[in-house]
Amino acid sequence: MESVPDEQPSLAGDLEPPEERPNAARSRRRLLVGLLIIAVALAGAGIGAWAVITTPKSTPGGTGSPAGTPARPPFFFRIGDVTADSTGRRAVNVARDASVEIAGQLSSYYDTVFMDPNTWKNGVPDRAWLLFDRSLRARARQDSASLTLGPQAASLESLRVENASLSVEVLIDARGNPQAAVANVEFKARGSLVTGQPAAIANTASFLLQLEAGEWVVFGYPTAKTSIDVQAPTPSAGASPASGATTP
Repeated sequence: MESVPDEQPSLAGDLEPPEERPNAARSRRRLLVGLLIIAVALAGAGIGAWAVITTPKSTPGGTGSPAGTPARPPFFFRIGDVTADSTGRRAVNVARDASVEIAGQLSSYYDTVFMDPNTWKNGVPDRAWLLFDRSLRARARQDSASLTLGPQAASLESLRVENASLSVEVLIDARGNPQAAVANVEFKARGSLVTGQPAAIANTASFLLQLEAGEWVVFGYPTAKTSIDVQAPTPSAGASPASGATTP
């Protein structure tokens, strides 16, 4: 296990694949099985789902708002710890590049399902679920209360991100190519409802991803949870006494 130092992602032309080991295929299968074992173990702590990837697919292309909607700054995760699960010479740079790509995919998803006012009004758009493998999408939709704002999104008036971080562990094969990854997300935001009540939102999730046709796809989420804490309205100072109440 090799931790990545704080450096800029390398360009694809800078990567020099290390020599291939004879048991590369067997090693890759063993590591992928290890990821699935971790998924099963984590699932006991909360919601979880995973899928066997069989067909290629596309992922969300962006989070643009419909015409007429005021522009807003897009949300993007701050990348924290990045770990390379490999001993190759270029593993550090490969893991860093992969983490940037994964951050882009997950940022697009969270921007759509948490931060986009159009989603609050109209529900999660179909394109958001393209992040998940085809065989997992129906289950992800069923788990939307843990993966999105859920039904309370319709009552939101405003929302701002307070803290959002992403840590990534990347599995790299003997050729120096990324194969799979585990991404752990922490997302916290505060806002207000249409009633004026303050609301605190927190989401934590662990995503299992694999490359398909050059794009990162979620094939499992061992844990995922969204909590929304709404404060009770505070009576105004000038409010009249309740019916039947006595005053000194």
